[in-house]
Amino acid sequence: MIIETAERLFAEHGYDATSTARIATEAGVPSGLVFYHFATKLDLLLAVVQERPAPREVLRSTARGRTVRRRLRAIVATMAEELEHDRAARIIVFREAQGRPEIASRAAELFAEATETVACVLTGADDVVADPARVQAAAELVVSRVFLDTVALGQAETATHRHAEMIDLIAESLTGGVRAE
Repeated sequence: MIIETAERLFAEHGYDATSTARIATEAGVPSGLVFYHFATKLDLLLAVVQERPAPREVLRSTARGRTVRRRLRAIVATMAEELEHDRAARIIVFREAQGRPEIASRAAELFAEATETVACVLTGADDVVADPARVQAAAELVVSRVFLDTVALGQAETATHRHAEMIDLIAESLTGGVRAE
């Protein structure tokens, strides 16, 4: 209950503006219990960030389509849904990474893992003819754009529709212009 309450309050008010006393009060626990489980407030923040599921399993499940285009549609929809579901934690990572190296490091890990997984999923499509560097660049573009739209701009509900042109452009780039459905 402490981690969930801290996540909500950190997302709503920011790390610096949220006291451990407020977290304890809203979690319905004695203040000392927060420090029994977490040596410092920063340790609590790190627990909130570290508790996030790795994107690998979620994104690999999107590999059902045989073509790049279908896989991209599934990836965009899945990423937007997952990021929206876990919005509070993503906001915390986005906001707190600026001044906290530990959080910036975790954000970089999550981005690298998501990008690597998307590249792997795209590489496995039947119609890919692009070299690995181009697939990697496409994966970075997809992960960056969906993260920006979903977390920074709060537009998860329209992600697949809004990204149709990007998906088509990337699919054409990775398939040498072959249009397979």
